[in-house]
Amino acid sequence: MLALKAYHRTILYTILHFVVDGICAAVVFSKLYTEDYGTCLSIFLVYNFLAFVSQPLVGMLMDHFFKPKLFLGIAGIFLSLGFIFQFQFILSSICLGIGNSFFHICGGKDVIHKTKNDIVSLGVFVSTGAIGLMLGQRYYSDGLLIAFYSIFFIVSCLLFLSKEQAEGIKIEEQTKSKIKYEYCLLFGILLVVCIRSFVGKVIPFQFETSAWFFVAFAVGTALGKMLGGIAVKYIGATWTILVSMGIAIGCLCFGNSNPYVICIGICFFNFSMPITLYYANCLLKKKEGLAFGLLAAVLMPGYLLGMLEYPMLGIQIAVGILCVLSIGCILFIEWRIRKNGTY
Repeated sequence: MLALKAYHRTILYTILHFVVDGICAAVVFSKLYTEDYGTCLSIFLVYNFLAFVSQPLVGMLMDHFFKPKLFLGIAGIFLSLGFIFQFQFILSSICLGIGNSFFHICGGKDVIHKTKNDIVSLGVFVSTGAIGLMLGQRYYSDGLLIAFYSIFFIVSCLLFLSKEQAEGIKIEEQTKSKIKYEYCLLFGILLVVCIRSFVGKVIPFQFETSAWFFVAFAVGTALGKMLGGIAVKYIGATWTILVSMGIAIGCLCFGNSNPYVICIGICFFNFSMPITLYYANCLLKKKEGLAFGLLAAVLMPGYLLGMLEYPMLGIQIAVGILCVLSIGCILFIEWRIRKNGTY
């Protein structure tokens, strides 16, 4: 049996996050999507509902039956079935969605549990999915898909062979929270996550996009999530959110004609990702699977709202207002949680 430390497990799950999102994007966009709008819409709704909206339910199962290896195995089986049934698009979408949901909850809960909710580890784990999605969607090839599945198999084997001291042990029940306005604070966190999803979708581009831009955009997104946790570690959540959101507002609202500025803006905008996850875990102690799932689920309404068409000026104003609202929510949540000493 391998003896893996917490940061080893974080690295392995981070690699898996990259390849799982890459697998799902590659199969959905290159194997399932057709020129028929109705078919694409069905695939989109089925896959995303199971991949994101189902995560709170899977999270509750993970909180009650803390068996990371079992959940990782289920994820691997369904991700494989999604490829095998690629010629039956609904069945493939269902399998991929379930596999995606089980993996994210498994990886998220295990990283949170093993690192004791370390915010740097949270930022690292959630960062690589954006790059996997970009590669799978825009640079698909059979060789890339084979590489994704091969990496998933090898890294999963390392996790299966590792020592799991807490394997099979039921996590103790949630003690009653002493935080006042707990549900209001949780709603605030979910609102910030929904805003992040919406803004990430509606950012207006006043320039001709190219292949390198989408690569830079994905890397900027991943880098922001990773650096957000590191920044909090050294300068605290207050300064991190004020500085990062301040820069994001300037770039995203006034730099629409410059691709470099947009990439910088999206990087700083994503600094809030590990912060929201960290505080959700503080509010839902011992229910981190549910916390992770809830944050994933509220990405959907933000994304769907972002698919609507809005005037350019309206988007610029909305982005600025929503960024300021996010700052206010996070600062209030931090103050309330700090006041109760729940870190």
